[in-house]
Amino acid sequence: MSETVSLVKSVYDELPYTSHPFPQSAPESLAAVAHLFGLDAPDVATARVLELGCSSAGNLIPFAARNPAAQLVGIDLSGVQIALGKERVDALGLSNIRLIEADVAALDSKGLGSFDFVICHGVYSWVPAHVREAILRICKENLAPDGIAYVSYNVYPGWKAREIVRDAMMLRGAARATPAERLGYAKGMLDFLERLAPRGSILAKTLEHTLPELRTQQDNYLAHEYLEPFNAPCYFQDFIRDAGAHGLAYLAEAQPSTMFASNYGQDVAEPLLKECGHSQVLLEQYLDFVANRTFRQTLLVHDRQAGDIRYRIDGERMRKLHFAARLSCQDGRIRLDSSRQVFGTNTSSLATEKPAVKAAVKVLSDSWPETVSYNDLVERTGALLGAASEQELMPVIDELLDHLVIKGLARFRIAPVRIGERAEGRIAIEPAIRRAAEISRDCAIPAIFNRWHEPVPLGLVATLLLPELDGSHDRADLERALQDHVRSGKVRFERGGEPVREAGEISKCIAEHVDATMRQLLEAKLAVPPIAS
Repeated sequence: MSETVSLVKSVYDELPYTSHPFPQSAPESLAAVAHLFGLDAPDVATARVLELGCSSAGNLIPFAARNPAAQLVGIDLSGVQIALGKERVDALGLSNIRLIEADVAALDSKGLGSFDFVICHGVYSWVPAHVREAILRICKENLAPDGIAYVSYNVYPGWKAREIVRDAMMLRGAARATPAERLGYAKGMLDFLERLAPRGSILAKTLEHTLPELRTQQDNYLAHEYLEPFNAPCYFQDFIRDAGAHGLAYLAEAQPSTMFASNYGQDVAEPLLKECGHSQVLLEQYLDFVANRTFRQTLLVHDRQAGDIRYRIDGERMRKLHFAARLSCQDGRIRLDSSRQVFGTNTSSLATEKPAVKAAVKVLSDSWPETVSYNDLVERTGALLGAASEQELMPVIDELLDHLVIKGLARFRIAPVRIGERAEGRIAIEPAIRRAAEISRDCAIPAIFNRWHEPVPLGLVATLLLPELDGSHDRADLERALQDHVRSGKVRFERGGEPVREAGEISKCIAEHVDATMRQLLEAKLAVPPIAS
């Protein structure tokens, strides 16, 4: 092992990175994006998935649990993280994940076979040049003919300013003996510079822009993002050039809304579309400057597929997808008339006077967090409106979905997303998620995952109650279960900083926490509301 790779290994053995699912890297999402832009992706349910830099398998486990017929391989340089991952995989009883401790640059990847999806999140920018080269080589050599590779990395121009912050943190913290010391001294440097940077200087403006975000991040993120020995951002077009040298072509970003010039305003879109012609890569490189972009999650395919990629969304392909969206009405209740209403947020919204659009938004929002097929959306929208025919509705629905996808207001999948069975007065959560809650009870931050491949941090009460939610327990059962945990001493309640001891008050606390847990599970997309009894 080279000295540089050994250095990277020691960093991650010493301070393991938080391992959890990254929603944009989910194969279900990658396949749907490929479909949107003209390519037929591999079948996700039986896919072979390779993750380079898998940490302790937090990004692989949810997919493996959702797709027992899939086969997954995870590779990481850190033996500490691989060992943690194997423990968790065994505890969950998953037999379709294989974890390997290995140096990617020295790996004989041909023996691993072909993969439908290759995922490399949070690695490419943080390793030496020869490892970056190996990542692209494996994406080419081990990718199935119709496969999709996902690579995330830091980009310029946004990281130009952040490099000033990183350099300052490294100056004071890098030479310290332990991760805690390095981070403590590095944070002290930021406080020092914030106090002393000349008003109006480039340094002061840089700190003003970056410090608020840095102060909301967890310590292990800061340590690996700003204090690692390697952090090599690049320009987007240079990454695509390097991928092209390995026979890989640009497909899309994992978040397609970032690709459309129209989302940046007409003053940006019109001149850029004229300037860049038909070059999607050049257009997006310009947009990176407009948005001061710092990070990308890029999808690559074999270069022979480049001719089939279409960046103008095709309605026929769109109609084969399943959609999910929750668009709150800014003035309250949806009115199925011709009055103007606005849905969404101040930063991304939909304004309409069309009753059919409002009805379709209601169908999507009522179904959240589950998906609705195109045909169901048309049918249910028509039922809300009464007399509208499918022929009248389809152009309106097409325009709506096109808008929602381009604006990033809707999620979409090739296969439907179902969260759980709706039962009378009960909530049912799938076994893999209940088991994940069980084994995470002793973690400092108990976390599980949902069907949208999102991490879900849970409080103590939710972690204790979730394993009970198999659809056979009603609210009274949950209150009794929580009462048992109170008696055992696992749960204690406080009001105003004082312990609650009176039986009646404890009962009130139990009821409040059961209510709060149910709301949390619904909000986290772990469950669907029960049918009222």
